[in-house]
Parts: sequence; structure tokens; C-alpha cells
Amino acid sequence: MLSQEQGIALDHLAVAREKEAEYLPLIAQVEPINTVVGVARSNYGKIPLAVASGGTRKIIGQVLEHLGIRNLFEAIVTSEDVVNQKPAPDIFLEAARLIGVPPQRCRAYEDTDLRMQAIRAAGMEAVDVRKLLANH
Repeated sequence: MLSQEQGIALDHLAVAREKEAEYLPLIAQVEPINTVVGVARSNYGKIPLAVASGGTRKIIGQVLEHLGIRNLFEAIVTSEDVVNQKPAPDIFLEAARLIGVPPQRCRAYEDTDLRMQAIRAAGMEAVDVRKLLANH
């Protein structure tokens, strides 16, 4: 999308690697979105939970470990696990498949319009984290 918007050719893999290299040293500063972590903790062991992220497996794994919540999730799906990235629904559909839940019975939490679009395209209930935070 950025390539198209700016009218320049970009190697999306090279951009992703550069982004990851810049982000890795900052992981210790990552703060949880307490409302969403609370939802995950309160549902742990009651319903299957998954993470569907546009990040890389390395980054997402390190963030979840840093936050102490990796054990809450049965499945982690990253950009490396699907061909079509958000706003395509693929990442959410793969997460649902891995936890064995039909997409129409899934609820996903997101904080951007583009990702909310991907959730709805997957046939899932979309919860806008920005609205949850505004209510607390």
C-alpha cells in the first residue's frame, strides 16, 4: 500500500526486515494493552485463544514473552504464515483454523481500521480496541 501511495517500488521483505531490526531493541519498552490482556486472561482455559499479527514470528514471540502472556494462546499466526496480508482476511482465518473454531464464532480485537476490515472480511466479530480504551 505504501509503495502504491508513494508511487515508488519497494521490496516489502527488505522493508519488513528493516522495520524488525529497528523494533527489536525496543521490545523491553512495549507496554500491554491492559484491557485486551484482561480479556485474554479472563478467557484463558475457557475458550481457545489465538494471536493473529502482521508482525514476524520472532517479534511477536518476543513481545508475548516480554509481556508474560505467551502461555495464554493456543496458536500464533504471523505475516510469515499467510500469503495475503491484511486487509485480506487470511491471517484471521488461519488463526481460527488452528484453534478449531469457525470464523463466525470468533471475536477479534484490533486497533486500526484496516485490520478491522480484515476481521469483518473473515466473517468474525470485530472489537475496536480504541473504543474499549476510550471507555476506561
